[in-house]
Amino acid sequence: MNRYATWALKASECPFAKSNMKTSQFTNFTGEDFIGYWDGKSKKFSAGTSLYMPSYLAAHFAKHLVNRELLRKDGNGNPIYKDGEKMTSPKNPEQVPLFMELFNKAYKEDRDEDIGNEKDDVDSLISSTNKNREEHEVKGETQDTTQPQVIVPPDYDEDDEDESFGGSPVQIDIKEDSSNN
Repeated sequence: MNRYATWALKASECPFAKSNMKTSQFTNFTGEDFIGYWDGKSKKFSAGTSLYMPSYLAAHFAKHLVNRELLRKDGNGNPIYKDGEKMTSPKNPEQVPLFMELFNKAYKEDRDEDIGNEKDDVDSLISSTNKNREEHEVKGETQDTTQPQVIVPPDYDEDDEDESFGGSPVQIDIKEDSSNN
């Protein structure tokens, strides 16, 4: 079963919905907020926001964001994407280049993680997926949707290896016990 086939499944039916799940990054690449729904509950993603979550959720939200964009109309009521309504939720997404182009902006696979189980709610799963990410990784920060994403390398200081917690050397006073002589 590929990741697209999981769109219509509930968490309890999804093969990815188990303790060790594949995580992915969902990005609202548009300039406007997106409200996605899972299991009857809404989740708001601000414009430019990226969050890590279980892959089945990221694929679900990405598909619905792409569908919204394909159906978008300009100020005069004209479709922004010609024949966009014919490209929404394709049975074979790989055969619809525009759908895949937009989907790949919204969905990026990541890694396997132990993040909970299928009975957890959406907010808990998303929160636990992002909780242990390092400071330099994207954690719900907004991006300028008109600019390319900048990935910053981690900070590394060679001197940190020789120092203790807090950056200060640890001084240990050892007192000899004179009764053992």
